[in-house]
Amino acid sequence: MISSHEQTKSIKFLGIKSDPLVKKMINLLMRDGKRTKAENVLNKALQSLDRDYPGRAIHIFYLGILAVRQDIGVRLKPKPKTRRNKQSFNVYLPRVISPICGLNLGMRLLLKSSREQSTLSPLWENLSKELLKASQNKGKVVSKRYSLNKLAISNKRRVHFGVRY
Repeated sequence: MISSHEQTKSIKFLGIKSDPLVKKMINLLMRDGKRTKAENVLNKALQSLDRDYPGRAIHIFYLGILAVRQDIGVRLKPKPKTRRNKQSFNVYLPRVISPICGLNLGMRLLLKSSREQSTLSPLWENLSKELLKASQNKGKVVSKRYSLNKLAISNKRRVHFGVRY
């Protein structure tokens, strides 16, 4: 009886696979073409969130992804060739990132952060923790986004924003 209940619970989140954000997350999770493993990792992460916050797992997933999306990027301007003993310093050029590209970058950062966490706990557990922190506007990924935005604002006089697609 318990196993059939577990089976119905595991199928619960596989119905949202048609959603574009979920598809993208599965594609980013996938390694060496192992789609089923990636789906299982995301499914377990959502189940873990559902166990702690019943009925709110999908909501936490979307809030987390929207909290980590990148809207401004920064790149280093190449240093000019020095003629004399001129002191050259790093010049950051901010650029606007398109919404779709920003969501992709945010999901990549979220996955990178969850992979870098402790190897003692499985990836799906780290991913669910990162999603929860991001949905609360906390965590390493959100703070990185805010620091990047601050850097872009401090250097905004250097550039006319160009959109990156």
